[in-house]
Amino acid sequence: MKIEILGTGCYNCGKLEILVNEVLQELGKTDVEVIRMDDEKRIRHYMPLDQIPGMLIDGVLVSVRDLPSRETLVEWFSGVSMPGAG
Repeated sequence: MKIEILGTGCYNCGKLEILVNEVLQELGKTDVEVIRMDDEKRIRHYMPLDQIPGMLIDGVLVSVRDLPSRETLVEWFSGVSMPGAG
């Protein structure tokens, strides 16, 4: 699994990255690549800059602007319910 945090370094971007790493650690997921994408041109490919933070899971945009809850992240990272899948 590859997770990309889309953000330019704002408070919520950092908060999302910390939350993602905490949930992955709680789940014991060590084979996940977490990348912070801060290149504005690349971010705009997925979403407007005024909508950050965003998050991609395996190239699928799953979150824009609002921070997903811890419970939602657990579901996504466990493959239970992922937006854009299926």
